[in-house]
Amino acid sequence: MFSAINWKGNNKELLGVLIVDGAWTAVTLDILTRVFDYVVPISASRKLAKTIAAYLAGDQSKLKWIIDFRISKNQH
Repeated sequence: MFSAINWKGNNKELLGVLIVDGAWTAVTLDILTRVFDYVVPISASRKLAKTIAAYLAGDQSKLKWIIDFRISKNQH
């Protein structure tokens, strides 16, 4: 999860996709959807492929999240 946050924070146009399989708790899935643009079950991968294709063709509306963080050196 930290890697996903780091990648999204440093690459503003990165589309974050997580394909899940099996049982996940609702709490875990809720947390994942706050970082990844798409968290979908493997059964929805064909529909997701169309979304990714649209994004690759330039449709920036497919980005749901932009993580903006800044780390700066302490001046003291």
